[in-house]
Amino acid sequence: MSTSTATPARHLLYPALSRPLTVMGCERRLFLGAACAGAAAFSSFNAPVAGILLFAFGYGAGLLATRSDPALPAVLLRSAACARRYDPALRSEGPMAVEIVERETS
Repeated sequence: MSTSTATPARHLLYPALSRPLTVMGCERRLFLGAACAGAAAFSSFNAPVAGILLFAFGYGAGLLATRSDPALPAVLLRSAACARRYDPALRSEGPMAVEIVERETS
C-alpha cells in the first residue's frame, strides 16, 4: 500500500455550458411562444399591429422572467408535469380528532 494520496481529477468546463439558452436575452421557449402567439394573432385578426403588440408583450414578459431568475421559466414550464402531493381542498371540514397519550414514568 502506498501512503501518498491521490489528487482529484480536474475537468475543464466551458462557461457557455452553464448559461441558460436565450434568444435576444429571453429564454428560448418563451421567445418561441411569444413569436407563435404574435403570428397567430396576425393570422386570425389580419392585423399586423395585433401580432406585433402580442409578440412585444410576450417578449417583454419573457425577458423580465429571464432577467429576474434564469431558472424560473424552466421551473414554471416543468411544474405542470409534477403531480401534486398535498391538496388542502381535499381535507375534511370536520374537527380533527386528537388523542393525548400519557407515558408512564418509571
